[in-house]
Amino acid sequence: MTGYLPWDKSWHSQIIYLPWIQPELPGMENSPVLPSYPVFIDSLRHCANGQDFFTAVASAMVFLLGHEPEAPVNARYCAWLRVFNEEIATQLFYEGTNMTAKYDLSQAIWMLQASLLLEPESYETNYNLALAFNQLATKLTREDKLREAGDCYKQASQYFHNAGQLKDAGEGLDKPAEYEEWETRWDEGYDPGLHGGWQG
Repeated sequence: MTGYLPWDKSWHSQIIYLPWIQPELPGMENSPVLPSYPVFIDSLRHCANGQDFFTAVASAMVFLLGHEPEAPVNARYCAWLRVFNEEIATQLFYEGTNMTAKYDLSQAIWMLQASLLLEPESYETNYNLALAFNQLATKLTREDKLREAGDCYKQASQYFHNAGQLKDAGEGLDKPAEYEEWETRWDEGYDPGLHGGWQG
């Protein structure tokens, strides 16, 4: 889903790409071939090879998944990560949910987006992403960043809808009123980025 995300592109400078090699680790014999391995520059001095190196690669991969959820290479990253650590989606879900509780919404959103790419049928992850985007929208509204807030409400509404589809067609789910308000205003031509708010 394309929309407002609470970070700029400066994070790209934290990562470099190294040539792919077949991991010589138990259970990784059939891991997918990748165009390259992403790794955080700062971690290279601590993880020259072996398990530490591939753990650093996995950390960079999930960071990329969360920050660029529509990148073409993500399907390969997800396949590799599922082989490397079958619990990684669950770990990211709990970490992202914890960040939401701490109101660290930038961290929460990228972790939950990465978790969702790894486990797209997760009702809980869709639902918690909706909550995180809803909190971010509320924060942006208070800062008078209405275009960004409206976009976050739309994303929250979509993730909420996805969660409803995955959990008995939405049984027991009550959509927050602000989702309905923003959806209605957007459908009627409201654009908070325009002077006066309404498209001609």
